[in-house]
Amino acid sequence: MKNKLIPVILIATAFGLLAGAAGALFTNVYTAGISGGFDFNRELNLNNYGYLSPGLIIRDAKKVVVNQDVKVDETIRDLRSTLLGVYVKQAGSTALYDLKAPFAQALAATTDGWAMVAWPEAITVAEIAALPEEYILVDNNRKVYEVDQALGAPDSSFIFMHLRDATSLSVRRLVEDADIKPGLSVLLAAEGDRYLLDTLSSKTLTAPVLSSDVYSQQISLSNVQVDRPYFMFNLSGEIVGAVDWEGNMIASPELNAYWRSLLKTRTLALPSFGVNYLDLSAVVGNKEFPEKGALLRANGEAAAVLVNGSAAKAGLKTGDIITRIDGTEINQDNNLSVLIANYSPGDRLLVSYIRDGVASQTEVTLTQVQ
Repeated sequence: MKNKLIPVILIATAFGLLAGAAGALFTNVYTAGISGGFDFNRELNLNNYGYLSPGLIIRDAKKVVVNQDVKVDETIRDLRSTLLGVYVKQAGSTALYDLKAPFAQALAATTDGWAMVAWPEAITVAEIAALPEEYILVDNNRKVYEVDQALGAPDSSFIFMHLRDATSLSVRRLVEDADIKPGLSVLLAAEGDRYLLDTLSSKTLTAPVLSSDVYSQQISLSNVQVDRPYFMFNLSGEIVGAVDWEGNMIASPELNAYWRSLLKTRTLALPSFGVNYLDLSAVVGNKEFPEKGALLRANGEAAAVLVNGSAAKAGLKTGDIITRIDGTEINQDNNLSVLIANYSPGDRLLVSYIRDGVASQTEVTLTQVQ
């Protein structure tokens, strides 16, 4: 009798093993997802089942870290074609420049020869005028450039130099303001081939009442304590902004205005709309105001609409709510000052606004920031 049961037991055992293997295979495929394919080497984590299951499963964490390291390395290699070294000019045919020890670092701004230099110390207007005779720039291909013009950016230690005979500098795209957000990974590049990886911790309005002619956002880093000038990029190598030696930041919307002016006039002629305003998308509580737009309001002693400014000449008044600039709505993603930075002095804008509940339009011709 026992001998007759042995085949039955063996058959039952075999079917049990097959059923277990089929169940494990089904679970493997199901947890891998439709696109995961058949992977007989995956580890099955039973902790992911039942009421203790977490809502997010992170797989291959080590591989993610390695991929970021590779991306950072690729970005650094790519950025070197855009960054130049600034050196004190030496006289004579025996001049030598240490490529690892520049005085300062520059960023190619335009293909026709403009470079933005992160000056490592305070500099006067008279000193800026003398820079073409005192400094040279060297690119990644070891090409030496003479300087034929130098301009100082307002309220910072950034200098714009024009390189003689430069015709094809490698320039980079500027990041849109809407894409500059907390949590963005950024790569900071300093002179001497130094790079730091950080993230943006915050982006907030600089004040309740803002100027249309000054970038409205304050951007902060998570970890890096700025002790020298840096150019700032995302991990795609696009320009986020620049930080001077005192920690003052120029963001990409401001740089956009500089780039446009240098290309058009070889000067730093920045556009002026001429108003102070309250960003309604950043406040709440007054039911008389809409949820978005720019309410023209005085800022201390500074009038809501500057006398003889662009907006005043177009008839705009205190209390007007600007809703659109050339058809683009003013909201939490499109701040008035950021929109104005996309234009140049002399440009004409179609401005939509509300006055006493009535929608109207006017044309504003931008002037130059003084």
